[in-house]
Amino acid sequence: MAGHRYKDRDTLRDPETGEWDVKEVRRRAKGWIAVLIAFGVFAVAGIFVVTKISGVWADFRSAGDYTGTGVAPVEVTIPKGASVAQIGRVLAEARVVKEAKSFQQAAQMRPDDAKKLQAGRYKLKTELPAATALDMMLDPANSVRSQMQLREGLSIKDQLPVMAKASGVPLADLQKTVKEGSPAELGVPDWSRPGRGASDFEGFLYPDTYEVPDSPTAESVISTTTSEFNTVAKQLDFQAKAAQTPVKDPYKVLIVASLIEREVHRDADRAKVARVLYNRLDKGMRLQLDSTVHYATGKTDTVWTTKAERRTKSPYNTYLHTGLPPGPVTSPSKRAMEAALNPEAGDWLYFVVVNMDTGENAFATTNAEHNANRQKLQQWCAASDANRKKCA
Repeated sequence: MAGHRYKDRDTLRDPETGEWDVKEVRRRAKGWIAVLIAFGVFAVAGIFVVTKISGVWADFRSAGDYTGTGVAPVEVTIPKGASVAQIGRVLAEARVVKEAKSFQQAAQMRPDDAKKLQAGRYKLKTELPAATALDMMLDPANSVRSQMQLREGLSIKDQLPVMAKASGVPLADLQKTVKEGSPAELGVPDWSRPGRGASDFEGFLYPDTYEVPDSPTAESVISTTTSEFNTVAKQLDFQAKAAQTPVKDPYKVLIVASLIEREVHRDADRAKVARVLYNRLDKGMRLQLDSTVHYATGKTDTVWTTKAERRTKSPYNTYLHTGLPPGPVTSPSKRAMEAALNPEAGDWLYFVVVNMDTGENAFATTNAEHNANRQKLQQWCAASDANRKKCA
């Protein structure tokens, strides 16, 4: 009976002596080791299978897409009106995305973002995941903008070189277009009636900051600025309100606005200067504006004119000729146009700047008052070496 006691017991010690049963320990250890080995084999096999499946799934998912953060910088141009499918093809051709359909799929999963995609140039990278390419195109920091800034107070002669440099359109093409192009086809309003010696486009290339059109041409660049002029004129109801001014005519009011733009640098004085010009025109007085002489001579490096320059035989010389010059002398800003439409009430006939730093003007109704104001300018000029240089 003693031989059966080891087979039925659960303990590894002899129940009578309390000693370890070495044979039983060895027998059971072999079983445990076999079980552990079996579990290890299954675990390793499971890990191998999971790894293989994950790799296959990753390969399947990335078959038409790149992974990572991109490789080389690249600039891509998306044309106007391009669909998501067309954008995808452009990106695939530039190796930004692996396949066009991968970008389409990324965009389809984010329809609200896809609606925000716009034409233009973008700084991207080659070999981007489609979702990353979409993110980068939606980030304004990656948009490449070509801007053209036309400052207030510039004539066409000075505007065209700026437009040529910003757009890449040859200056000669722009010059030819404003000389020979159709004003009506290029956006100049039909109330424009240039006079003797005036350019059909002078005054209508509105000063502002513009996005250069895609594939710019002389016509498209010029039309961009005339279109903005028409927008501003419509906002001001320019043509209708011009009929209520002393000169009654929108083109003449535009000429007045251009004179205000060149003569006045402080907003508070614009409407007063408009009144001075209208009052002098009403009385048949010569305007005697240096800005018109500058336009006639092409000299723009000083605010002053010489006696010889004031004798220049040009229809723009308002020291020699009564009335308005034949056309604008610059492209006026909205503020100048508003002032020309809304002159301040007053009987002033003269104005002169008395502080060249602030642009402050003094106004007078008599020549004696005007001479006193001119003396104030001389005093300001003599006040310091810096002032003297500005008055030179």
